[in-house]
Amino acid sequence: MKFKYGSAWVTALIISLITALPGLTDTGTIQGAGRVNIRATPSTSAPVRHYGLGGDRVNILNQTNAPDGYRWYFVEFPNSGARGWIRADLLRVGGNYGGSSTQRIAFAPGTSAATVGGKVQGAQSRDYLVNARAGQTLNLSTVGTSSFLQLQVFAPNGSTLYTGSRNWSSVLRQSGDYRVRARLVPEEQKRGVTAEYSLTVSVR
Repeated sequence: MKFKYGSAWVTALIISLITALPGLTDTGTIQGAGRVNIRATPSTSAPVRHYGLGGDRVNILNQTNAPDGYRWYFVEFPNSGARGWIRADLLRVGGNYGGSSTQRIAFAPGTSAATVGGKVQGAQSRDYLVNARAGQTLNLSTVGTSSFLQLQVFAPNGSTLYTGSRNWSSVLRQSGDYRVRARLVPEEQKRGVTAEYSLTVSVR
């Protein structure tokens, strides 16, 4: 006897079965400089549920070897609770590697600039969310203790606007949350170099 089920029902069944499995204790770091798709099932042809950015940390709940020859991980984003599948070559597995944190920047009443400070070491990164409107200008100014400090800027749709070690300014084309990431240049991350910095963000 054969049964035919809709793809939505099958996806829901897969997710419910995985949810019931004992959780793995491992974590991972998404690799890449821009947007990485998180899919509904372990296949590059599966619908994209949402996306992550390079440096985002996730909890690994399950894994499988898919027919495409790749290992896939079923992951959960700690802050949002969003879940989905990511291909193994896009994820660095290990609870002690890297690490990232996210902080929303809020301007004091009557001001349009704020300064934050932090420290990154090795593969660590620190992310800052800034809400802005299309047509406004986003300005970044940083002072650091290492010439290897690097900034990245991601648009609300996940595209990369800037990667570099200099101050940056641009008129914005989209409204929404912009992500500013402070990290070390990739070539120096494995050396365990540490960099402290002061970052000033303004929206005008």
